[in-house]
Amino acid sequence: MRISNRIVIGLGLVFLLGACATVSEQKFALAQQSVQQGDYGAAFDQAAQSLQANIGNYKMIGLFPGIADQAYAQQLSGIEQHKQTRDWDRAAYGYDRVTAMNRTLNQLQQALATFGNRVNTSKANRAAINTMLAMAPHDVGVLRDEAYQNAAAAHYANGQRYAKGRAYRQAQAEFAGALSFLNPYRDAGVAAEKNGHLADLADAKIYYGRAVQAVQQRDYRAASIAFARADGFIPGYRDAYTLAAKYKTLADRADALLRYQIGEQLAASQHYREAAAAFTEALSFVPGFRDASLLAARYTELANRADADRYYAQGVELMQADRFAEAARSFEQSDQFVPGFRDARVMAARAAYFVPPDGGQLIHIVQQSVQQGIPLSWLHDAHRGYTEDVQVASISVRLQGRFNHRHEFWPYRLRVKGTCKLEIAKGNEQVVAFDTVVDYRVFRDDFGGWQASFRELRGGH
Repeated sequence: MRISNRIVIGLGLVFLLGACATVSEQKFALAQQSVQQGDYGAAFDQAAQSLQANIGNYKMIGLFPGIADQAYAQQLSGIEQHKQTRDWDRAAYGYDRVTAMNRTLNQLQQALATFGNRVNTSKANRAAINTMLAMAPHDVGVLRDEAYQNAAAAHYANGQRYAKGRAYRQAQAEFAGALSFLNPYRDAGVAAEKNGHLADLADAKIYYGRAVQAVQQRDYRAASIAFARADGFIPGYRDAYTLAAKYKTLADRADALLRYQIGEQLAASQHYREAAAAFTEALSFVPGFRDASLLAARYTELANRADADRYYAQGVELMQADRFAEAARSFEQSDQFVPGFRDARVMAARAAYFVPPDGGQLIHIVQQSVQQGIPLSWLHDAHRGYTEDVQVASISVRLQGRFNHRHEFWPYRLRVKGTCKLEIAKGNEQVVAFDTVVDYRVFRDDFGGWQASFRELRGGH
């Protein structure tokens, strides 16, 4: 009875944890790899993830204490090395890591205690559970506080040293670093703010000087940017804000003039689209610059007409080559550039009208063409009677000729297969198959629909 109960409980656990088992085993394998590589910190995380996915993973329960002991030892050893080199930041972060490991261990132990109370398992598994539950966290609270204190003191001392050397930006960063460990810490907040202001003042002075040099070199765009940067560091610094606006205006006018002149050159060489773009770009620097707006519109119109004419001519060539689908697209593009251009819309519709039917349309119109029956010659070996109920099973194009522009039809040579009823005499009717090659003319009727008419038998299969 006890064995039966264990089996039922085991199956229940497999059912409940089945969705997580794969993740648990994957993390278990990764933890083993990390152990082999000597990276116990990664192994600890992967082992914890394995148990979080499946707290009933007995293999992982058995290995976890050893992995955790090695991970703690590796982390604490690293912290001691950082303390010896007075790298208090990394020592403090190391204690943070130990604290996080403690939280993970506590969460796993709580989950394992709940799991252990509701399962029956072997003595070995029970012993592994008890071993893990007996693990004690490493209390590093006092050591962590000491490391934080030392880290804050080290950053504060560095800030004082940088401030003394007038490296104000670095000083600001170091005082802020002290506050990241202990806030408040001495006068670090005030010192960070003071050195930040001194750094901004120094940078404002540097950029102001660069702006003055740029003005002397007539590089007004660079001058405008540098004056703006100076004012960005110290709002209201000298007359930087006013000068930034002044030289931006000069730079904009210079760039607008340059784009305007480029537009004139492009227009003279009949590159109308590029000319319009150059005049438009001039307006982006100085709205309303000279007559750039009128010129941009004028050359856009000329470019559109040139493109419309080009696509129209292309459409005509494609029509002559019987490439009606492409011709229709060219005429449509012509009309898009200049709505109403010549008769482009009419030509687009005409070209689309003569695009040959596709396979589905072709079999449909061939079927329509034999509604009144087929010639007896299509049957080859039958020479009397008449046909009805013709059913076309398939067609294949043997040859598609050139479009007949005079009579507006497509010539096809088709292989047509199907069946029909052959009535030889009253009451004497039989179903026969046909497979023949026929010349067809495919054309539009008065209502724009496709129709087809066959001409003569070509024979063969």
